[in-house]
Amino acid sequence: AAAQRMQDYAAFRGYYGTTAKGAIRRSRRKAQVAYEVALAPPYRIRSIAYSFMDRRLDTSFIVDPARRLIKVGDIFDGEQLEAESNRVAGQLRNLGYYYFHSGYVTYRADTTAGSRQVDLTLVVAQHQAEHNAPAADHRRYYVKGVQLNSDYSYEKTLTDSAYATTGWDTVRRYDIDFVCKGCLTTAQRPTLRLSAAAASSAIKVGGLYSAQEVSRTYNNFANLRLFKSINIRLSELPADSLAADTAPLPLQASITLSPFLKQNYTWGGEVSLSGNGLFGATLSVGYQHKNLLRGAEILDANITGALQRVQVYADAAPENAYELGASVSINMPRFLVPMRLPLYQNTRSPRTQVLLAGNFQQRPDYTRVLATFNLGYSWRNAGSMTYILNPLDVNIIKVLEITPSFQDAIQNNPYMLYAYQNAFLLGATFSAIYNTREDARSAQHHLRFDVELKGNLLWLAYKAFDVSASDNSVVNSKVYEIWEMPFAQFAKFDLTYTSLNKLNSSSSVAFRALAGVGVAYGNTYSLPFDKMYYCGGANSMRGWQIRTLGPGSYSETSNFLNHLADMRLELNAEYRFKLVGTLEGAAFVDAGNIWSLSDDIRTDALFSWQRFPAQIAISWGLGIRFNFSVLVARLDYAIRLHDPALGGAYFRAGDFFSPSRNSIFLALGYPF
Repeated sequence: AAAQRMQDYAAFRGYYGTTAKGAIRRSRRKAQVAYEVALAPPYRIRSIAYSFMDRRLDTSFIVDPARRLIKVGDIFDGEQLEAESNRVAGQLRNLGYYYFHSGYVTYRADTTAGSRQVDLTLVVAQHQAEHNAPAADHRRYYVKGVQLNSDYSYEKTLTDSAYATTGWDTVRRYDIDFVCKGCLTTAQRPTLRLSAAAASSAIKVGGLYSAQEVSRTYNNFANLRLFKSINIRLSELPADSLAADTAPLPLQASITLSPFLKQNYTWGGEVSLSGNGLFGATLSVGYQHKNLLRGAEILDANITGALQRVQVYADAAPENAYELGASVSINMPRFLVPMRLPLYQNTRSPRTQVLLAGNFQQRPDYTRVLATFNLGYSWRNAGSMTYILNPLDVNIIKVLEITPSFQDAIQNNPYMLYAYQNAFLLGATFSAIYNTREDARSAQHHLRFDVELKGNLLWLAYKAFDVSASDNSVVNSKVYEIWEMPFAQFAKFDLTYTSLNKLNSSSSVAFRALAGVGVAYGNTYSLPFDKMYYCGGANSMRGWQIRTLGPGSYSETSNFLNHLADMRLELNAEYRFKLVGTLEGAAFVDAGNIWSLSDDIRTDALFSWQRFPAQIAISWGLGIRFNFSVLVARLDYAIRLHDPALGGAYFRAGDFFSPSRNSIFLALGYPF
């Protein structure tokens, strides 16, 4: 049976005459089956002709060689023929042929033309409503009316038998019949503002039916993130008695939407422990309103607090560090721009976000505040690409206090001293994101490229208007300032790739690769503190606490805590498997580090191809996860396999479990 299926499949793909046979080999209690397949030469298409039973069909796109998926010289492949049938059917459904499907597209193949040559005829049959009904020409359909209900509750239909049939009012706006519960007799308003609902519907009243418009309407409402259920139903209406027999027939489109709860709260946290008694904990609380102004505007407000026990100096007792942050943003399902451009009108899932955030940090070595304002846009194309453009990205870093001991520690290193100055950041960021997932069994791939450019327009403006520069004692040169603080000028480039590959129903392998580099120039000596790279923590190199690895083989027993640099490389792999119930297990390995690219007096912190292999840090470990579908809690135990700061042997197997070489993390969500 298996050999016959192989022969049938080969024939389906154009390799007629292929033979397959199997043999069983037995060894004690085991048996192996070996198959031998003799693949015949393929049949190829010599010519393509067409036969249209329905003379009124628009056939120009069917016979167009530039559009069709089958070509002269191709292998006579059944899979390719099916794809061409689906293409023809899909295009006709977009031209008004509501009932047309791929079953109406068949093929006749003449294999007597020559040696393994096929004269192919594509046949488009007439419409047949029922099995024994007479065939007739295909009819086009147009959308006579659109009805939209944005407040339907399927839950209420289970408890109230009269819910679906009584109390509904109809309001006609924008050529759409809006259905709402009691909105004419009470002050109650529909969940979605009528203008916003109309803008999301791509189905044109009076226009020919288009399956593409129906699909786009579904996606538009899904991208509002406001509805848990979206149902679009089309029903045939009685034909107009005065219309010609060949005129398009009418359809009624009904769009029924069931909204989520408008408001919700979220929380998250992370706890990390290391063998030397240091620890860290974060807690965040969020509030979200999904429909702030009844136009599917999403309001997000978050408050984050953090406590960390740190050892700033090698010979000092650990001290506490505190952090408190807050942010508020509003995300709108449209482009907020001063003018309307044709490009914007054809963009998929356009969104505008405005963000305001602040952060206060008090550490044993410094105290500072950060403020952020961001105006950004995001959109998708017809494929798997998403784009994010933030044309206005403003950051202000204000250092309130640096302790004398910390000042002395970095005094002789301009690279780090400049990083801890007040800074003004003005520029733009751009991200291109590729996501693909064909089905639940296939691999998921995510590729993201980020570019950040800061200070260039300010630098050009200061140069153009010949603004005087100010003296900067840190780098012993002149720099441009705004509001008595130097503005940063740099470029950053980041590339992130992640994949999730399912091995079977109970296990998978996740992989992540990170590469990033930042270059300061012009008005800036080194990257600001917040734009530098670091490693370690619950979602990075798990053998190290956050910001305690690198750069290079720089020793972690330094006289100040922060380990930051201009470049980052990291690879992570994790094998995930189910244990029992909601409990999952994981085995992981992390490899990577950070490096400096410019003047830096820290020993072995600069990137060098010669030292690069020995400076790759490696950690491995085991973890357990409690997967509650909507929430994943995980506990990871990681051990340092290779620590570049220790030098000597590359692998130090003798002290894997020493307290200073392991970390424990309790966190929410998968690490990547």
